[in-house]
Order: sequence, then structure tokens, then C-alpha cells
Amino acid sequence: MYRYLAIVLVLLGSQVHAEPLSLSVNQIRKDLAAEVVDIRVIELHESGKDKTNAVTYSGIPLDALLQYLYPKQWKTFDGIIYFHALDGYLSIVDAQKARQGGAYMTFARADGQPFMIDNRNQNERDVPLAPFYLVWDNLKDPDLQQSNSYAWPYQVYSMELVSGEMLQSLLPPGAPPSVEAGFDAYKNNCLSCHNIGGFGGRKFGMDVRQVIKGKSRDDLYDWIDNPSAINKYTAMPPLDPGVTGDNRQRVINQIIDYLQAI
Repeated sequence: MYRYLAIVLVLLGSQVHAEPLSLSVNQIRKDLAAEVVDIRVIELHESGKDKTNAVTYSGIPLDALLQYLYPKQWKTFDGIIYFHALDGYLSIVDAQKARQGGAYMTFARADGQPFMIDNRNQNERDVPLAPFYLVWDNLKDPDLQQSNSYAWPYQVYSMELVSGEMLQSLLPPGAPPSVEAGFDAYKNNCLSCHNIGGFGGRKFGMDVRQVIKGKSRDDLYDWIDNPSAINKYTAMPPLDPGVTGDNRQRVINQIIDYLQAI
């Protein structure tokens, strides 16, 4: 498996690189055959208030895969995991959450249908999921069903184990509580696509600080709340639809506080 999956490991400030070779599903089946399972999930990219779509994928429990890849480091690692996608998307998952189970790195649909989805939130159809797609066992968990799809990255080609201190460096020193809360919301909703100084996702390549130049607070609010109302062709999804009412206004304003602080 080491020969077939490109992994970048950043652990406690030091970098260790595995061989940058391509992923082989056949090799995964061979090396981790006992770990391959079928997992049925409510597909968040294709579901909404008016539609719920369940899909069964074939894959490997994320914790088992990480234990296999990092037999020494993973046992004591206490940071975050980056999942890099071919389209520039970056998903960030806490290591403790990965250890709790429920996450699966999948590589095929169990029913033999094409390994692709329609991403409703980003107005994209027939999106290829290969080589890897991270899903969560949400079929019996209402909380996971209500969560957003940012932790469901597809086209995953590499991973990183990253010290939590690196992520915290994006928070301005001495930030007030509203900016700290906005930073947390930005991490969970925006950093996957919008980078800051090269740190974060590259689906939208420009540094977010350049993106927001010249935009008023009202402009930023409208973009975060419902970007397709401004540009129906945009691939940018709205803020998590599960965040509603007064809480939605508060979260959006906190994100704006953070953006203006940086």
C-alpha cells in the first residue's frame, strides 16, 4: 500500500514524505482485504429537505487505514488530518473524531453503479469520486444527517497529519471572542476551498484576503448566506443549511468579523 498512495505527513512540526505514487484499488483490496466493508449512508451531496438519497459504498474504516499507514505515529497522534482532493478541495478532520469510528475511505459503489455523484450544493453533476471518497456512517445518526458535507471529501489523492498548532497560526494574536468564534466557523465552513496565505484549500485559488477586498459587510453577508442568489452559476455553496434563524445570522457575522480581522 505504501507504494501506491501519495501521503504527506506533517507531524509536530517535522515533515515526513511517503513515496508519491498513485493509488491502486487492487492493491488496497489485496493488502487490507479483511478490512473492506460495504457501508450504507445518506448521501449528503445528493440530499436535502426535499430529497433523501441512500447509497452503499465499498471501503475501509478510516481508523484502520491510518493504523496501517502509520503504525507508529497514528497511535499517539493528536492533531488534525488533511484530505487533499484533485480539484483543490481540502477537508480537515480532527484525529480524535477519526478514532471514534464511523468514517470510511471508500473507492467504489457496492451496487456496481458508476463511482460518482451529483453535488447539488455546488451545481455540479456526474462528479467522479475516485480515487478515494471519505464518508461517514450517518444512517442512524440524526446529528450526522444534519451536518454539512464539508467533511465528505471526494477525489482524495493524498493526506497529511498536521499539528494543531499550525492551524491555530491563522488566528490573529489577541483576537477578541467574536473573532475566535468566527475563526472556528471559518475553519468548519470556508477553509476547505478558500486559503489564507496558501494555507487551506485551493478549489478557489486566490487568497481569501484578496477575494474580500472592496466588499462591504453586507456584500460578504449575502455571499456567505446564499451565493447562488447573487450568481446562479457559482460553485460556492451556502453556509450550512442546518444553521438557521438567529444562530445563522450570528455565525455569518462572526465569520465576517474574522475575515475583517485578517
